[in-house]
Amino acid sequence: MALLTNITAVRAPRHEAATPIVAPLSWATPESKLWIASRSGEYAGMIEYTEGHFLATGSTGFDLGGFSDLGQAMSAVDRGPIAGRLPVGVLSNVAIVSAVVALSMVGMGLTVIAA
Repeated sequence: MALLTNITAVRAPRHEAATPIVAPLSWATPESKLWIASRSGEYAGMIEYTEGHFLATGSTGFDLGGFSDLGQAMSAVDRGPIAGRLPVGVLSNVAIVSAVVALSMVGMGLTVIAA
């Protein structure tokens, strides 16, 4: 006679990934058109109003972008750098290279037509 046993897999209970609790930002305005953010006493970034835009900078000096209103800039500093986002300098360089390539192609086309 065979011995029958019932085997049940026991799994550890699944826990949802915990969302880290992040302290809110505190803002100081040491001078006109300048806002400094801190989180738990540590520097978290800054916003400067210049040339009609609110320029946001992260805690490590990373350019977070220019914004049309202060609330958007404050949200950007709170979020920090977004993974995969290209810095503004890289995007402007890509635009310049694209323009040079386009002009070169036009020049080559005109050379072929003239020949």
